[in-house]
Amino acid sequence: MTKAYWVGKFLVDLSRNQISHNQDVQTLPPKALQVLTYLAQNSGRVVSHDELLNQVWANTVVTPNTLQRSIAQLRKAFGETSHASALIKTHAKQGYSLEVEVRWSAGEDTGTVEPAADSQGQLPEVLPVLPPEHTVNVFPQPEMAPPKSKTAKPKHNKLWWYSALAALLVLAVGVLPFVQHEADFQLEDLRYLTATDDKEYGARYSPDGQYILFHRYYEKVCTNHIWAKNADTLQEVQLTAERGTYSGYNLSADGKNLLFVQEQDCIAPVNQPSCFKLMSLDFQAALKEPQQAKELLDCQHSAIRNPIWMDEQHIALMQREDRNWRLVRYSLADQSSSTLYEAKDGITLGLAWSADRQLFAVTSLKSSGGQRLDLLFADGTVKSSHNIVFPPGAPRYTKLLPEFMPDSKGLLLTYRGQLSTLSEQGQIQELNIGLDANIGSPAFHPDGNRLLVVSGRYDSDVARLSIPDEVHIDDPTQDLEAQVFERSINLEDKAKFRPNGQSIAFVSKRTGSEQVWLLENNNAALISSFTKGTMVSNLLWSKDGQSLLVQADMSLYLLSVDKQQRQLHFPHPVLGLYDWDEDAQQVIARVLLNDTSRFVSIDISSMEFQQLNNKRVFWAAQNPGGTLVFMDHLRQFWQRGSIEDKRINALNDQGSSKGFVLTNEQLYGINKNNQLWSYHLQSGAFKVLGNVSPDIEFLTDIQGNEILATLLVGERQEILELTLAD
Repeated sequence: MTKAYWVGKFLVDLSRNQISHNQDVQTLPPKALQVLTYLAQNSGRVVSHDELLNQVWANTVVTPNTLQRSIAQLRKAFGETSHASALIKTHAKQGYSLEVEVRWSAGEDTGTVEPAADSQGQLPEVLPVLPPEHTVNVFPQPEMAPPKSKTAKPKHNKLWWYSALAALLVLAVGVLPFVQHEADFQLEDLRYLTATDDKEYGARYSPDGQYILFHRYYEKVCTNHIWAKNADTLQEVQLTAERGTYSGYNLSADGKNLLFVQEQDCIAPVNQPSCFKLMSLDFQAALKEPQQAKELLDCQHSAIRNPIWMDEQHIALMQREDRNWRLVRYSLADQSSSTLYEAKDGITLGLAWSADRQLFAVTSLKSSGGQRLDLLFADGTVKSSHNIVFPPGAPRYTKLLPEFMPDSKGLLLTYRGQLSTLSEQGQIQELNIGLDANIGSPAFHPDGNRLLVVSGRYDSDVARLSIPDEVHIDDPTQDLEAQVFERSINLEDKAKFRPNGQSIAFVSKRTGSEQVWLLENNNAALISSFTKGTMVSNLLWSKDGQSLLVQADMSLYLLSVDKQQRQLHFPHPVLGLYDWDEDAQQVIARVLLNDTSRFVSIDISSMEFQQLNNKRVFWAAQNPGGTLVFMDHLRQFWQRGSIEDKRINALNDQGSSKGFVLTNEQLYGINKNNQLWSYHLQSGAFKVLGNVSPDIEFLTDIQGNEILATLLVGERQEILELTLAD
């Protein structure tokens, strides 16, 4: 079967599920390319909807818009719309036709590119065909001298080729661990299981594979229900009777009892703002009507997550009493618990359990840098421990949440928005399965041939919030409107005023990865070049406005407005960045030391640091004059003192997860009632300035009477089922 052909100027490579033009390569789902191939085989003829559905989705029940979705994906790859399509033409109530020349690889008198062998030493089935004007450089080429005349004979020709071949072999050995094994993981089909205006996540199959369980959050509301969907009929059932903040569920092996965690505000917080309960409900009864959950464990002074049925009487879960997570086993018989595992030199991130192999997989962030994979037996004994090896140049601190693969010693996870495998030795290998959307949270069907993933987009804009000149005493809760000034269909965040100017730096994901942009005269320009998948957590301007200190991938970077980028090699992961005194070369940050997050001051000229206190800091800001204010994990405000820190009691009920900004001894924040307030550090004057939208996610900067903020537009997540080829 032909694996490569031309649609006009576009190369269609079926072996890689790709469409390319010049240097632009796009990966599409296999079904979309099957639609295109059938249209290409019938180029110039109108192909009906039914004919396409019968050819591509034979003996498969699909939703009515499945074909339209594939056509839209193809048009997007061709840079077209349904209203202005030159290649794929819509014929109302009839079907589609491909209106362009199609050239097949067989019999084409065009150049070819010699492919590299795969990891098994085998060549692809068909060589990709390239037009004469299209060349591919597999490796960067040095500048070459002008070509000699055709009569000139090169000297030492064999020696040159042997040397070049040896160099390529050395390079191949170096990159071999990161070569994609496409033959091991081929996507045969996908289907969308949810398509609502709400946010679905955390999908998993029941142990018998009959049901799909998932959480459904409601638009811009922080509460959810747990749902089940019949995997065959797709009928949905709400399992929980009351709406709450639920997470981390797990079904017992017999499919009778459902475990999950419920989070709620503590009545009298002592160690944490939220309290946690381990809950269970009768799953079979809930399939008939929503059930009231039963409380198994009430945690007032510790956080819990990831509950797992180990057997009928024992539950494994992650618990955090102070700063770090540990894996514990809880006995239902005598209500006792024992610690199975705790990271001693880092923070535990992900947890997976294989009942068949009786193994845990634990990923952790190391204080010395990088991440680690530990495999544990059921009693907590360490089977193996390896540092995780990331692809060259890729982010090292993306949170890795592994899933055991059925009938395999490896694990599956999502990395940089796509599926990757993780070997027991910690080797990450990115897979190319032909999806053009970012996905997460993979979970296998018991048969091992299907898996669930979540696909979606977080959309936020950056906005200005004007501080009112005066507050009406009779109505202190006037509505204050946030004005959006930079937006896309993706993330915009962390906007910061440029000193002594009107420009604004901000983070955007509009190009598909998080980068720093500079807005000047209503024009936004890209100024950073971070690797795909890098998370940009914060940025701070230098005093002269010519450079930025950026926290990206838990590291520090200096970024100039003329796009010069340099990493500062601090030896520990940076968890938070709050202030930069360029003159003193001091940075206020939160870093990982051993197994604890510490609030420190860093000398970035020597990379030495000094711990400021032992508190768990959530956010901090510092005045140019030196006054340092921070908010702890209980959302209490503190002012840094020479001998001890002083709590600001006037703000005891005003803290929230939306942060705060500080200028000229004046604090501005948003409380849980979505009221903007101000507080003067010296005079103690406190004012409620007005109501703001609950969609404001975070306050990011202040200049004069304008506050910059991140505004939530929407967060959509859908559940997809991927079917893998045998």
